[in-house]
Amino acid sequence: MGYNQTNHNSAINRNSTSSIWKVALLALSLPILVYAFSPAPPSERTGGFGESTCIGCHLGTALNGGAGRVTITGAPTAYVSGTVYPITVRVEDPGADRRRWGFEMSARTQAGAQAGTLSPTNNQTALVPSFNGVQYIAHTGPGTRAGTAAGVNFTFNWTAPNTSAGSVVFHATGNAANNSGSENGDRIYSTSATVPAQVAGPVPTVADGATVNNGSFAQHPAPLGPGSIAAIFGANLNDGTALCSSSFGGDGKLITSLCGASVTVNNIAAPIFYATPGQLGIQIPFELAGSATANVTVTVAGQSSTPRTVFIDTAAPGIFSLSQTGSGPGAILIANSNILAVATGSVPGRTTRPARRGEIVTIFLTGLGVTSPALATGSPSTGNPTATPATVTIDALPATVLFSGTAPGFVGLNQINVTVPTAARIANDVPVVVTLGTKISNTVTMAVSQ
Repeated sequence: MGYNQTNHNSAINRNSTSSIWKVALLALSLPILVYAFSPAPPSERTGGFGESTCIGCHLGTALNGGAGRVTITGAPTAYVSGTVYPITVRVEDPGADRRRWGFEMSARTQAGAQAGTLSPTNNQTALVPSFNGVQYIAHTGPGTRAGTAAGVNFTFNWTAPNTSAGSVVFHATGNAANNSGSENGDRIYSTSATVPAQVAGPVPTVADGATVNNGSFAQHPAPLGPGSIAAIFGANLNDGTALCSSSFGGDGKLITSLCGASVTVNNIAAPIFYATPGQLGIQIPFELAGSATANVTVTVAGQSSTPRTVFIDTAAPGIFSLSQTGSGPGAILIANSNILAVATGSVPGRTTRPARRGEIVTIFLTGLGVTSPALATGSPSTGNPTATPATVTIDALPATVLFSGTAPGFVGLNQINVTVPTAARIANDVPVVVTLGTKISNTVTMAVSQ
């Protein structure tokens, strides 16, 4: 049979065309494969719980065979429920040809279930599709930072789960790529970190009826006024620090968390004045005006006390006393001075003298209720008058009230400026009582002279 040049050429053309297209498709598929992972890698590439790493696609040295590494920082030594921790995964390699970077990380319980929540904080990281309820966070296209040498950081947030989840395991894979446009020559590193849950401390306890007016200390079921300062008595009420004093936050209001302690009153965060293991000072939120009762709950390190019911009234005046018991000499100053209106020399380290008849004094108390104009919970006063003016008796005689409201610059503190009656008895134990509507305060004393 003679040789058929035409058929041979046709066969060559068909085979050549097929081969060319195969080569072309293969050539096209390589950059597609490589660059598909530049925006973000596929899920399940952290190397944890039997997963593969990026080395299945990126060909270079053996896993962790290069001179670089991937690290996880920002994780606490022990996590607290619901706390947000900024986590940083760093991929680095000293090789001069390392010019592109990638990573993937997961956070799981020791049983392999999702632990907490991962969330991006910038355009360099993103969540990739979850698998079996497990989140994966990885680099984005901008996050690869092509052309950057030495290494890069990927930062994002991790919100811790409830401590009942137990220890949390972070697995991360990092890619120190050479930015060649192919998967060849890349170096893959992997690491892991285990973070235990914070060991649960003692549960805070508050006895029934142990939340009282911080001025009068009137026993339960005596009510509390909105905006007033209240004392909570109990055990394990902070992180164990002997005494913590409060401060104002960035919003200009008194902070609501102090030495590990926070308090809610009807689920409203209460500003805290001080915290000891056995006593907290809080402000009863103004938002409770009009309520008859409220639940008080103390939380320390993720553990909460049994909610306790308190009674709320429009006002519950409580005068502060020097003994901090609600009785005896009161916190009463000669007006526009720092002189206590008590017997001369009776308080070590303080200037004291009796108030004169007809002289103006300032009575410090709490619990006079809402103000007009209104004052926000936790905000320092600008000298807001009380919505209902208070009345005062000194030695059972009506005293002229010049001002009834909040003490400027303070939170929860009320002041009343009054004139001492000219007929008041001259003595060191003259009784003082404040009334607002039908609400009567505790009785304290002051010294009065001629």
